Amino acid sequence: MPEIKYSQEFWDQQREVNAIHKDVATAYGIIRDGLTRYKKKMLHARSKQQTEDLSIFAELDGYKNKSDIQDAYGWDMISYNQMERLNDLWEVREQVIANQGRFSDRVTEMLEHAMANCGDIFSDVLDEFDEFVRHDKERVTQIERANSTNNDNRYKAEL
Repeated sequence: MPEIKYSQEFWDQQREVNAIHKDVATAYGIIRDGLTRYKKKMLHARSKQQTEDLSIFAELDGYKNKSDIQDAYGWDMISYNQMERLNDLWEVREQVIANQGRFSDRVTEMLEHAMANCGDIFSDVLDEFDEFVRHDKERVTQIERANSTNNDNRYKAEL
């Protein structure tokens, strides 16, 4: 592949594009962290109200998933009846958690919208640079094809 010699303007634009990508990633991270903190705060307030309701699932605290319950039965740490009761309790807890749903309000919707559109104001600059790079790669491919054809013709002529 022939080496492409880019102008100083290209390298300046490349640095600008890299800086934009870095800044967008930083802004996205800050918004995401703020959203996470806000949701935690709101979920904590909501969960204080629901703590009494979920206290019946305290027996499941020692288990990370249903396979842990199966393993406990396999190692004779619990009886078959206990395993069945814990599996049933696990399924009920999953249903309760699913019914609670994820927390969402206007603030979370605004933050999620900001995350989804983070960096959109720079899309023209980024698209223009991507188009330039794509066009340049196409040009290099065409040159390579032409060189390959010329080399094939020279080889055939030598035969």
